[in-house]
Amino acid sequence: MRNPQPDRGPRAALLALLLAVAATAPARAADWLLAAPTPKVMPGQTFEVIVIGEPGEKGWPHRLPALIELPGDGPHVATELTAMGAPAASRQRYFGQWPLEIQGVVALTLPEADSARLLLEAAPATPVPEGRQAQAAMAAAVADSDIIAPATAADTVVEPTPLGFHEPLYIVLGGKHPKSARYQLSFRYRLFDTRSVISRNLPVIQGLYFAFTQTSLWDLESESKPFRDTSFRPSLFFQWKAINPPLGDSLALAAGYEHESNGRDGAESRSIDTWFARADLRYHLPDGKTYIGIEPKVLHYMDKSDNRDIARYRGYGQLGLRIGRDSALMLTAILRRGTAGVGSTQLDLSYPLRTSIFSGVGTFFHVQYFNGYGQTLLEYNESRHPQIRVGVSLVR
Repeated sequence: MRNPQPDRGPRAALLALLLAVAATAPARAADWLLAAPTPKVMPGQTFEVIVIGEPGEKGWPHRLPALIELPGDGPHVATELTAMGAPAASRQRYFGQWPLEIQGVVALTLPEADSARLLLEAAPATPVPEGRQAQAAMAAAVADSDIIAPATAADTVVEPTPLGFHEPLYIVLGGKHPKSARYQLSFRYRLFDTRSVISRNLPVIQGLYFAFTQTSLWDLESESKPFRDTSFRPSLFFQWKAINPPLGDSLALAAGYEHESNGRDGAESRSIDTWFARADLRYHLPDGKTYIGIEPKVLHYMDKSDNRDIARYRGYGQLGLRIGRDSALMLTAILRRGTAGVGSTQLDLSYPLRTSIFSGVGTFFHVQYFNGYGQTLLEYNESRHPQIRVGVSLVR
């Protein structure tokens, strides 16, 4: 008889966390059942399930831990379901993001309820001529059924986990005069849990985030390999995300405060404090996989004493653009234009080398092009020749 091996790695930690949560779940969860409008899900896409409880069930949790059980002795993959819309009778709709790598017939279970088990078939969608119209027809059929209450585009949804990625993570090498490496680290953290007393009494507080982004330019040609400049950007903001899961389109709004500094003093000190507002609109094309993203961001300078004329080169906002597929080629752009009629253009082209089950994080081949003013905060009023760098990114 084979001795069981101890679980190791982040997957085991996530499973242990789910089991710990399940141990404190209310007893009534044991009677829950799982159902779905359709037994098929698409890898990398949003899917929907229905949790059925006892008549008059109240206090449905906003989030539910769940497990995807692969056949045989395959691993159990941790995921999380988020409530969508108001409950109807003894039913509550939930949605989640299906991992891109999991395909075939698998079981979805709730650690909180032994009876909650559902078989699903994960397979890529077969293209149909109607494309988007077919998706809309499916969504309409689900909304018209009498087993669930339809959600509206005004439903507010926040990320399933408090810690997540904010802006792209990458390192790219190349450029000229001198040759250099440019890398960026970025994360965000939701400050209030949805199950806290404050969140229940003031739901808008669930959208309060702290974020931090660091972008550095590393001189690889000079003798001591110095960092030419580093930009530190902590921010505090509210984010609201209105989505329609069956169609995949989304609109996110954010507004808050951001500080940017290069951490130096004296003549090389650079810093700004701004209020900002940002929108992130994503529209899926008829194939259901390719989407176009538009992300305008406007700024109001609170303090720019270290660089009083920065608006001449950076302006009062920027425009982000994105087109591609999450599982294939993606092109993004950041465009800035100052009041002096100059600005900058940054283009990032990436293609997946591998993907991961967890958090949608992968490894991507990455090419970055930069031209114009302000490649670093120190050089906000200096123009550089076009810079092309090649490397990898973990989040794009």
